[in-house]
Amino acid sequence: MTKKYFEKAFWIIVIALSTYYFYRGIRFRFFEEGIGESFWTKQFWYIFHISFSIAPLILGPIQFWKWFRQEHTTWHRFLGKIYIIGSLFGGLMALYLGITIDYEGSIAPLILLSLLWMFMTSAAWITILKKNVIAHRLFMIRSYTLALVFVFLRIIDDFPADKLFFYIQSLAIKDATQEWLSWVLPLLVVEFILSWWPLLNGSRIAR
Repeated sequence: MTKKYFEKAFWIIVIALSTYYFYRGIRFRFFEEGIGESFWTKQFWYIFHISFSIAPLILGPIQFWKWFRQEHTTWHRFLGKIYIIGSLFGGLMALYLGITIDYEGSIAPLILLSLLWMFMTSAAWITILKKNVIAHRLFMIRSYTLALVFVFLRIIDDFPADKLFFYIQSLAIKDATQEWLSWVLPLLVVEFILSWWPLLNGSRIAR
């Protein structure tokens, strides 16, 4: 019973934070910052990135819902295909944005993030085609974790930089550090839960 309540609370928090930061991102990108002369070189690609990335963002909680997977297998498979398409094209757009971003310190973490996101999603697809359900689920967890990076980045960004990164003087290095932490830290936590902790306890990898 406690586990069930914990899972519900976890998904409520994930959905609430995703909705809140997605709204903030849209408001800043297209209303506060505005669509000006840079539309075709910047906002245009953000529109495509957001259009594709919203699919895995919305479908993630549904696809991880055990009851839905078991009772509506056909829909689970159909929505899974939409999730994969959204993640792969969203990752491609993120790759382009990472390559062309104005901040040099953000190029490497954004490129590596987009490549990892596409890899984890592709691996989830390949493993389910091979009927390896356990591997598919684990790769999907990693894929969805990377899909939520914009949430982790903005959570970190909401902390006062002078307190969180008090030991870094350069603003550019602080921004780059945030970019790296936004996906490296969540992915490390996921790997710890899925792989490292079960192995340390002498049990099999988490299922």
